[in-house]
Amino acid sequence: MDSLLTFIYVVASIIQATAAGIAIYLFIFKRDKIKSIFNLLVNYSFQTTLSELRSKLEKLNEYNASDPNQKNDVSCVLNDIEGQIRGNEVLLDKCSKILKRIARFTKDQEVLTEPKKRSLVSELRENLRNIDINNYDELMKRWNNE
Repeated sequence: MDSLLTFIYVVASIIQATAAGIAIYLFIFKRDKIKSIFNLLVNYSFQTTLSELRSKLEKLNEYNASDPNQKNDVSCVLNDIEGQIRGNEVLLDKCSKILKRIARFTKDQEVLTEPKKRSLVSELRENLRNIDINNYDELMKRWNNE
């Protein structure tokens, strides 16, 4: 039984050393490809966030801020959008001005009217579109430099 355990430990050590060697090789010689894959994953995550925000904007469009029965729903969706923007450093940096407007509307629901909500939705859409285009341009620059 002891010889079986010793054999298993030796095999496990050889496999571990081989895996470490492969990792070191990849890190040294394939760094650019690993970096590209990592950037692709980060970009995918960011695109997912933008898609979620777009769907929340569509949901926000379904409600009427002038309707007293739907005003709370509008506020809830705006709070979701505000939280998502605050939770993402890139969006927080690029949407700081509009975030102040959203915060004003979520703190005081009486200030929010349907025309103001529509203006806010359009502005947010445009911000997201510009962020998406800038993100695409940055991604293309990175791919071309590698």
